[in-house]
Amino acid sequence: MRLTERKRRIVVGDIHGELEGFTEIISNAGLIDGKDNWSGGDDILIQTGDVIDRGPYSREAVDLLKRLQKEAAVARGEVVRLCGNHELMLIQEDFRYANFNDPKSFVDELKNEIAKGDVRASYTDGERLYTHAGLRSAIRETLVAEMRPAKPKLKTNKIDLFLLSDHINRIFMESVENDDLKRHPIFHVDAVRGGNDPVSGIFWCDFSSISPSLEAWKIPQIFGHTPTRRNEVKTAHGLKLIDVDAGMCHVYGGERVYLEITPEGHLLQHSKALSKWATILLRKG
Repeated sequence: MRLTERKRRIVVGDIHGELEGFTEIISNAGLIDGKDNWSGGDDILIQTGDVIDRGPYSREAVDLLKRLQKEAAVARGEVVRLCGNHELMLIQEDFRYANFNDPKSFVDELKNEIAKGDVRASYTDGERLYTHAGLRSAIRETLVAEMRPAKPKLKTNKIDLFLLSDHINRIFMESVENDDLKRHPIFHVDAVRGGNDPVSGIFWCDFSSISPSLEAWKIPQIFGHTPTRRNEVKTAHGLKLIDVDAGMCHVYGGERVYLEITPEGHLLQHSKALSKWATILLRKG
């Protein structure tokens, strides 16, 4: 979506097999009808990854997203499916959290979808960058350095988000194809998430690491990965960094929260408490 094509965007965080919670959220957002068919017209649904594991209906949640992706395209809408660290672990043949049958066959399906571009590492609407866990400035500098030979005048603080997102997705697709899913910094894991790298990449970065960053906020970003465990999103740097993972899965509290970005650019938080949905306009400050 280019800036001239202002559309309504619905951003949903980690599902983790919580199919009922996910359908409740997108139903409230007006994206599906009573039979779970796409009814969102040309709206855009952005799901930030970690669809699987933890909850009981991982495969069913994936199947629903796959079907809605096709139905939305017919209606000139879009379903953006991002890869989370749990999907990445499966591709890396780490099945320790897989709680569904035949995860190896799921890996084959997932690799095929990544090759077709149906599952991505990154997305942008031209205003913000969307990844699973957020892009630290150290990783961004590496990415820009890689892009600079083709774009010599490229600057890290004035980068075209479409170019950046395309580059991230190209690295992701090539890494999956070549079975090289640990070398590039976008795959790195720092000590906060149990790794040995100095900075986590876009699949593993914790909100506690990215929010105090002096430079990461210079690219407005929306991501998931770090559950707030409250019925609200978490923000930093005047809405430049937004974590939409409230903890949909019952393991993290079963919160029902999603973010709406209106065609005019307003940020609306929708959340459910005591069986009632409420909407608030997010403001800077």
